[in-house]
Amino acid sequence: MSTPDMRNDPSPAAGTAVWTAEAIRALGTVTTVPVAASIFGLSRSVAYDLVRTDQFPVPILRFGTRYRIPVAAILAALRMPAEAPARLEIAAAPSVDRTHPTSGRRPAGPTPP
Repeated sequence: MSTPDMRNDPSPAAGTAVWTAEAIRALGTVTTVPVAASIFGLSRSVAYDLVRTDQFPVPILRFGTRYRIPVAAILAALRMPAEAPARLEIAAAPSVDRTHPTSGRRPAGPTPP
């Protein structure tokens, strides 16, 4: 049995067990049972037992002997938005020409060099 390549694993660092919506979305469309188990706070063996008895908290996709879990279903079960919130674009600051907005005159004071 091969071990997973942890260099490409977008999961939180070992020992932290904190999954954010962004980290879950970064998994892609589907994920594996061990990763889903980590997200739900389950051990790998308990997760596979739940999969075998059709009691896993989200629907499972079965491809022969392989199982995959849709990331959208995980997000829905955790009541997290499936899409990242829209980012607000900050508009460029309006130019300042140092004239008074109603009179068109320069304000009193020292003149710039």
